[in-house]
Amino acid sequence: MTNPSFKRLTMVLITYVGWLLLTLFGMRWASDGSKKPLVDTVTHGISWNLVMAVGLLALTTVWMRWHDLKFVVPRPVSSLKVLWFPAVYLLLFGLLAAVTGFPPGQTVLFVLLNTLLVGLSEEWMFRGALFQGLRSVLPMWPSILLTSLLFGGVHILNVFTTGQLGETVVQSVAAFMTGLVMIALLIRTGSLWVPIVYHALWDLGTFVVSAGASKPTQAVDFSQGWTWALPILLVLPNCVYGLFLLRKVRNGTTLTTDLANTA
Repeated sequence: MTNPSFKRLTMVLITYVGWLLLTLFGMRWASDGSKKPLVDTVTHGISWNLVMAVGLLALTTVWMRWHDLKFVVPRPVSSLKVLWFPAVYLLLFGLLAAVTGFPPGQTVLFVLLNTLLVGLSEEWMFRGALFQGLRSVLPMWPSILLTSLLFGGVHILNVFTTGQLGETVVQSVAAFMTGLVMIALLIRTGSLWVPIVYHALWDLGTFVVSAGASKPTQAVDFSQGWTWALPILLVLPNCVYGLFLLRKVRNGTTLTTDLANTA
């Protein structure tokens, strides 16, 4: 008889492959297929590949009856106090956008819609389905690290969209570090909605700042000097805070343990 936990993880991995194909290669199908900066993909229309990816996750979640993905309110609500440091980043993004200038209203609307889709799609896939699938067969810390590594690694495939390998490698490292923060917020609040919203707001802030710059941004050469380290240094304090939030997490935590009670 097949172990239900391994059967679940197998289905999660199949879903992951389908999600990956829709997210990355669906983007090329839905556009003209040319390589362009990521900011251009979220400012000129709705990313229908993300809509399809969310649809796949919704259908699979209902079909497989994954009721433990933590689509619940934070418990207790007071656990939201852990957001104080991550929220500093959002404040800084807002201040920077005010200084550099906000893009046109239509652009902001597209960025808002697309970053909401990104936050929902990526958190549902990684901190929801994948993390819980891994936890069903692995201890807590291996599940945390594998989820974050896969989240970081998938970002290197953005090279198919941007054509900038150095940029995507740096983005992948930064995404791994950010993934640790997202999973820490999930564990400390017991709610997947928290990393979903924070992820969406983080992307909204970064893309609004990029799109609102008064002059077109030049491609950054990540092979020169310390330029490659800047995105990593940006997320490093958040990553350290995430590890601090995870300091009491133990490998002995099981799938049935309430996430909010593990730290």
